[in-house]
Amino acid sequence: MIAVTGAAGKTGRAVTAALSRRGVPVRALVHRPEQAAAGVPGAAEAVAVDLTDTEAVGDALHGSDAVYLIAPNMFPDEVALANSVMGACEQSGPTRLVYHSVIHPYAPDMPHHLAKAEVEAALQTSDLDWTILQPASYFENALGVWDSVRDNGIWPLPYTAQARFTPVALDDVAEVAACALTAIVYGLMPCEKWNARFNPRAAPEDPAGETYWLTVFAVAASLLVGAGVLMATIAFSFEHFWEYQIEAARKMSQ
Repeated sequence: MIAVTGAAGKTGRAVTAALSRRGVPVRALVHRPEQAAAGVPGAAEAVAVDLTDTEAVGDALHGSDAVYLIAPNMFPDEVALANSVMGACEQSGPTRLVYHSVIHPYAPDMPHHLAKAEVEAALQTSDLDWTILQPASYFENALGVWDSVRDNGIWPLPYTAQARFTPVALDDVAEVAACALTAIVYGLMPCEKWNARFNPRAAPEDPAGETYWLTVFAVAASLLVGAGVLMATIAFSFEHFWEYQIEAARKMSQ
């Protein structure tokens, strides 16, 4: 079970969907009871919780193996919220946490970015098994102003026309998050153990979650062959380089 915070938002929904496509059960953590009652597509269950309440967060995370932490946009005290979730994890919750930060968190002119930098620093000194994602703004943000762009050629956002951006697709961020959440937690589990724990409706012999060791061997062999070819190429190049240098020096000395 993986817990996803902010699961009612666009990022939380995308991460939940990416995990669901992998057959991973998701506990959606949302803010309001009506959101929990409505449920989140792809989630096995939904729980309303105040993320600043460490005890409540601990109860919500009980039985989960990892958590995806994303704070509400422009949250006034993201550090306190993150400390609450990290504290719950360290006390009784999952030991693996993937944090949704932001590109360029160390930006003095952007206090909400600096708060994420503080959370990153706290994670790095914690006892948790953590991963930090630093995505840029979403391509999908353009949809809100697309009519103006299409009809008038005007992008009505508070940036200069010369500002450089590196937007990323929301689904791509969600796929990376799902990989980070599952790679270590479930990556090398035997299929019967994975299914018994995370997909109990599947038959024990169902290959879902199985690691195909032949594939692992093939990848390792490919890397070794590639490394060998690279070293041979370098050795060949150096040999002919020095032969050329010696021949050039001989001609100059004549």
